[in-house]
Amino acid sequence: MKLAVFCLARPTFDVELAAETARSAVDSLARGGAEVLGDAMLLLEAAMVEERLADLAGQDLDGVIIVQATFCDAAMTAAIGKAITAPLAIWAFPEPRDGGRLRLNSFCGLSLAAHALGKIGRRCGWLHGPAEETPDLAALLGTEDRSPASRPAKPGTAASLACRVGLVGEHPAGFDTCAFDEAALKTRFGVDVERIDLTALFDAAKAADDGRIGRLQAEAAERLEGVDALDSEQVARSLRCYTALRDMAESKSLDGFAVRCWPETFTEYGCAVCGAMATLNGERIPASCEADMLGTVGSHLLQDLADSPAMLTDIVDFDTADDTAVLWHCGLAPLDFCDPAFAPRATIHTNRRMPLLHEFPLKPGRVTVARISQSRSELKMVVGRGEILQRPMSFTGTSGVIRFDCGAGAARRALIDGQLEHHVSVVYGDVKDGVEAAAAAVDLPVLDLDAAR
Repeated sequence: MKLAVFCLARPTFDVELAAETARSAVDSLARGGAEVLGDAMLLLEAAMVEERLADLAGQDLDGVIIVQATFCDAAMTAAIGKAITAPLAIWAFPEPRDGGRLRLNSFCGLSLAAHALGKIGRRCGWLHGPAEETPDLAALLGTEDRSPASRPAKPGTAASLACRVGLVGEHPAGFDTCAFDEAALKTRFGVDVERIDLTALFDAAKAADDGRIGRLQAEAAERLEGVDALDSEQVARSLRCYTALRDMAESKSLDGFAVRCWPETFTEYGCAVCGAMATLNGERIPASCEADMLGTVGSHLLQDLADSPAMLTDIVDFDTADDTAVLWHCGLAPLDFCDPAFAPRATIHTNRRMPLLHEFPLKPGRVTVARISQSRSELKMVVGRGEILQRPMSFTGTSGVIRFDCGAGAARRALIDGQLEHHVSVVYGDVKDGVEAAAAAVDLPVLDLDAAR
């Protein structure tokens, strides 16, 4: 079997571990009987992928394996999917839940990439397992469509999806999961979008009253351990972003925000906005990373149904032996989500090394997860339930170990085979019926995770 191999990574993650993982994976492919075209060199940018594609021109390939060495945007994967028509699969790698940095975030990269392939009409096989594992290549590159089926939503007393959201900047390139159709949002869901330039956010933050920022900094030190150990100027900048967003919510009558949280907040302004958005989430002004507009609309729906804060999160790990998954974001969870047995603390962004972020494990309890999905360019509502378990912190930032009602294996298959988005919204409480009713009111079919197999 002649295979083209692409090892994709982003330099903000642990490149040394990524390189070691890629070498092991490529060795495993060769050990499984493949003739490997390409090598374990990490491809860190589009030009490197284009060069590899040029080298492969004219080859009669039996398949393509993308080694998802770290999380990265899906633009490179989409370019590969468009250029090579042979069956394609993505290999992602688990990481130990040891409370440390999420060094690869490989599974989330698989999720983002699978969604992008679905948007261009490509199916993909996938493997989430150790790099030392010898894969069954025939099964991995099989072309059977295993995507989960949607069904009509069940009518009921419907909460409205209508809201008014501030879009701060644009979603990052290669994040098709965060794209949206503004006209359709307005006409179908009643969502109004207020566009706000990043420079307007930064200017408003810089103009914030120094006395107000000083008071907020003192309050943060009371709520969070470790604030005084962080760079005080960067902490102040993060709090200034909070005040700017909070004031915009009032002056523009906004129900929430979708914020381009990187790279400019770090590279141009000089702080992380994760803590600022976490605070807004706690104040029931849902704020989503990576300018994920549909993520904010979903969080707004969940908080209204549950009458409590909601947040947007990644699903970054599955462990089928333990029958659990991990919900994680850099530090976006509101303090309401903190396990009461843990003292919440302030921290820095693990990749960009700037404050202000929240850090704690999520409290145990029943939760509902939901997502307005555009997978394969078809609108649907994804909804499911689970239990957050009382477990030690899986990774730095804010994370929770969830046991989905359908089980970890079924949830993972639904996510990747369905080529769903890498973000879901989560709220404490069982509001699944309300989510279905809201979907029925706007004629959205439902992909029911609880029924996944």
